[in-house]
Amino acid sequence: MKITRVATLVVNARMRNWVFVKVETDQAGLHGWGEATLEWKTKSVVGAIEDVSRLLIGEDPRRIEHLYQVMYRQYFWKVGIEGMSAISGIEQALWDIKGKWLGVPVYELLGGRVRDRVRVYDISAAARWRACTRAPIRPSSPSGR
Repeated sequence: MKITRVATLVVNARMRNWVFVKVETDQAGLHGWGEATLEWKTKSVVGAIEDVSRLLIGEDPRRIEHLYQVMYRQYFWKVGIEGMSAISGIEQALWDIKGKWLGVPVYELLGGRVRDRVRVYDISAAARWRACTRAPIRPSSPSGR
């Protein structure tokens, strides 16, 4: 199995953009998704993904730790936060591929399920709720009162 393509998908989410990474393989329908969002640094992260993706083409996506080391140690200078966000998103996609290839959820590869339930906070729903419940602002009178 070989990596054939690494692509990004940027999704506008009001205050920030979400950066998703798709790693494709030479096996039909087998690909992985990761998330590499870094608020206010969309172009930097997308560029970092493009920079490291050329090192991955033709490599075996199941060699996750090896590919992590290749991405992390590739340059003379240390990887910054943008580069680490890019590496993280790609690594997530590699784990997704490995889980699909083995036919197990990724959490099984990482030590098994920890919780039966997880509380989540949907920030986009909260923003819509606040917008709907705000009282209208009354215009001030010419005297300022």
